[in-house]
Amino acid sequence: MKKITDRLNNIQFTPRSTVWFLLLVAALTYVLFFWQRGFYWDEFPWAWIYYRLGPAMLTKTFTTSRPFWGMIYQLTLPIIGANPWAWQLFAILLRWVTAVLLWKILRAMYPAHPKPALWASLFFLVYPGMGQQFIALMYSHFYIVLSAFLLSLYFSILAIKDEKRRWFYFAASYLLAAVNLLTMEYFYFIEFGRLVLFYQLLPGNFKERAKKTILYYLPYLAIFFGITFWRMFFFEFQNASYSYVLLDKIKADFFAGILYFLNQILLSFWRTVFEAWLLPFLTIGTTGFGPLTLSLMLILLFVGILITGSYLFAYKVEDSNGSDFASQAGWVGLVFWGLSGGSVWLIGNIPQFNFSQDRFMLPFMLGSSILLACLVALIKNQRVQLILITLLVGFAGSRHFQLEDIYRRDWLTQQELFTQMSERIPGLVPGTILLSNDIPVTYYSDNSLTGPLNWIYSPSGEMNVMLYFASIRVGKTLPSIEPGLPHQLYYIGPTFYGNTDNILVVNFEPPGCFRVIDVEVEADNRLLPPAVRDAVWASNQSVILLEKQNQLPAGLYRAADSDWCSYFEQAELARQKKDWDEVIRIADLAFELNDTPNDPVERFVYIEGFAHTGDWEKAVELSQASYKVSKAFVGPLLCKLWDRIERETERVPEQVSAVGDATREFECQP
Repeated sequence: MKKITDRLNNIQFTPRSTVWFLLLVAALTYVLFFWQRGFYWDEFPWAWIYYRLGPAMLTKTFTTSRPFWGMIYQLTLPIIGANPWAWQLFAILLRWVTAVLLWKILRAMYPAHPKPALWASLFFLVYPGMGQQFIALMYSHFYIVLSAFLLSLYFSILAIKDEKRRWFYFAASYLLAAVNLLTMEYFYFIEFGRLVLFYQLLPGNFKERAKKTILYYLPYLAIFFGITFWRMFFFEFQNASYSYVLLDKIKADFFAGILYFLNQILLSFWRTVFEAWLLPFLTIGTTGFGPLTLSLMLILLFVGILITGSYLFAYKVEDSNGSDFASQAGWVGLVFWGLSGGSVWLIGNIPQFNFSQDRFMLPFMLGSSILLACLVALIKNQRVQLILITLLVGFAGSRHFQLEDIYRRDWLTQQELFTQMSERIPGLVPGTILLSNDIPVTYYSDNSLTGPLNWIYSPSGEMNVMLYFASIRVGKTLPSIEPGLPHQLYYIGPTFYGNTDNILVVNFEPPGCFRVIDVEVEADNRLLPPAVRDAVWASNQSVILLEKQNQLPAGLYRAADSDWCSYFEQAELARQKKDWDEVIRIADLAFELNDTPNDPVERFVYIEGFAHTGDWEKAVELSQASYKVSKAFVGPLLCKLWDRIERETERVPEQVSAVGDATREFECQP
């Protein structure tokens, strides 16, 4: 045992291993189940636009916000393709690159302090406040821009240190600084943090250092003001996405505006520097996981703590007094942090932990990570330092695992939605508006789900369908659902042209199946969400084309399983075609599964099928099974269903008897 202990004590890691250790932590934090994640939020429409409408349309999409950012997509999308798993790995790789660049910057700035440099890069790598890492197609490009900025900082440090290659490094740094400023607003004002780095690097007294700092910074200042001038006076869409809320408040009431600004600063500081790291500890017991997933998360937490702790324990390097690092890097962290808020506070936002406001954590990650490393460096006891860092990194990893599980479930829910929809709806009339319930997903909206909807139902180069959540769109984006009204919407590039004559009301509440709402039977279905029920009368099933035209994108959707919902969708389509023999054939397959519907209405198609084929006993039996679920809610629906059955089937003794029995049992009114 002593030999083993001695061997473990003799294991040493040097700064050369840091790059690979950071890669290991990145893999442990983000790689697990990467193949089970997909496209989310805005990136799904972007992918559809690029691969179905063409690169030029994607360029148009970004012209109103970040035109140069769109150019980067022109480079990456053809290479990586429509492969969500590849984008997940790409985003993880870039997150790792940014952490390595931060480590390189801090090592170059403070060579006597390799340990705090490692800590800061670790904190940056696993920062738990920003929960959108898994929106990979989008945030990989954020990290490309951030990498450009960090590399610009690193080259400018090398330029000051290396007189021989100075102008080469400066030239590369200028170019990369321009990439950051031209591409997006998130890291815009952090550019001025370079002044602090220059001042700390340069020798001499205060006056000499200040003079040289300004001299070296003048080209960056020219780039900044040049690009800012272009944005303000020549880029017409500079203010298309956000308004300058802070400036408006100060103009309206100076003192109230200043107080509002101070509140933003203080709350942001607490939230990004401290609360973000407390959150994983506070939420670990409220995961909602099943036993297997919870066990996996706890194993991951233990492994993360073990690996991080072992590496830090064996990180044998000479390190100067931690207070020296804190006194120098603390200013860098504080300045970077304060400048990060410029693009966030200006538009009246503060970082939050809920989606999608947690994206505003992104610019603060840099300064917050440096500040936290400085605070840890002030702790005198090295063992306490190691324990604290290990716990912070381990629990941050558990936080990302919790989020990753939600992303995986959202991707699966979205796949189930469109797989079932494609079986029920072979095609749609151009200009169709789908009104649905609020699909139970976190990282999608109706706006983002419209992307895959068109990928499936619109021919290449066209946008023919639109998905709206009834609860948030009717009366707003869709002003009225009265028939005969044209509807037009600019959709981040293409424009949708529809008409309220072509509304189709649908509902999807898993584990229940996707359903096209039956106008005649379900007009008063209290099992439906109120907004959906209120719109049922406007639904027009004739927009459904009965011959197959849809196409599920390969690699994004699997073939439908032979499960209850798959058979239900097939049966519903057969019912719409009035192919009652096909309904019964499918019914036999469905009921052989020994499964039960998750919504009593899912039996209705089979009730109607058995009635039309003369199996009145089976029709009544299934009706009774649905009625038992909720007499008050299902009974009125069964009455309407049997009223239609009575009208549409031949009047024979068996029919009269079955209708009479149903009418009495379900307490139907004449």
